[in-house]
Amino acid sequence: MEGNLKIDISETNRGKEQIIIDRKFKYNFSKLKKDNTKIYRCTEYKTLNKCKSFIILNDNKEVLNYDSSHNHPGNEINASKSLIKHKIKDEIKKSLIPSDIKSKRIFDKISQEIGYICPEYKTIKSQITRYKNKQLFPNVKTFDEVPNVSEYYKTIRGEYFMIFKNSNIIIFQSPFQAKLFMENKHIFADGTFLIAPTNSYQVFITRTYVTELNSISNLCFINIEYIPDIFNKIKNTCMRYKSTCSQFLNFLDYFEKIFLNIYNIKYWNYYNNIDHITNNASESYNSYLKNLFVKKPSFYKLIYTIQFEESKSYYDYHMRIKGIWRKKSRISERLKYKYEVQNE
Repeated sequence: MEGNLKIDISETNRGKEQIIIDRKFKYNFSKLKKDNTKIYRCTEYKTLNKCKSFIILNDNKEVLNYDSSHNHPGNEINASKSLIKHKIKDEIKKSLIPSDIKSKRIFDKISQEIGYICPEYKTIKSQITRYKNKQLFPNVKTFDEVPNVSEYYKTIRGEYFMIFKNSNIIIFQSPFQAKLFMENKHIFADGTFLIAPTNSYQVFITRTYVTELNSISNLCFINIEYIPDIFNKIKNTCMRYKSTCSQFLNFLDYFEKIFLNIYNIKYWNYYNNIDHITNNASESYNSYLKNLFVKKPSFYKLIYTIQFEESKSYYDYHMRIKGIWRKKSRISERLKYKYEVQNE
């Protein structure tokens, strides 16, 4: 019989180890023996039932002894409830930002595995919410509480990206971002109050214009005399990579027809006319960040978001350099998968 037992590992509400047998009976840890084997007793042992059933496991969770003499029926709903709570809590523990965990989504996935004997989500929702709140970082209420050193000041690739901090300002820039700023002279900056944590006043974002990824959009800032030659060079280069640049070649055909043949170039070219240069890109990015938060983020929530956005840019840049253009949503999905694998 022992060889046919289905053993699941769970935990009590106080975080202590619990064993579930055949998804019917629960056993709480009772005693550690001198040979490092563990004794677990039925959870009904300390109730009026005084159930004497127990199980002894070694370090590998192999059954050494099992007394199945229960004096009460098994409770599949209660056992499943404990198992589901444990699996959701385990996902919360592995997450850098517990508030990002979608408990209901995990519940739906696990409940399908368990089958029809499964509690409703509302029966565990309050307990999961309390547990999630306990795992959250303490909110940094003043700027003085912002730590000088933290494991969260790293990119997903493990590089430190907090480069400066004093009593009034903290600056984040990864080595990848520093490289782009050194290689590209166009810098756009804009501040926003909307996503500033409660312990700070403003978030100021600087961005650089990477010319090697935006060759066509650079034409409006280039001397008109050189535009036809530069355009032809871009098109000829793309022709050598038709398999990966087919959509972009269609755009080049459209651009040539409309903006080089139909319209006079001088109407859209601003060479030597800096009055028309704006920071619209920075302002639109601020709006994008604002939409990521329902309300003002905590300090650590903002750091996590900055970290994730940096990784999206890093991944996107290297893909585009190879001629592979992906939608932002697909990049986010790939990064989240990579991050989850790293933390397993």
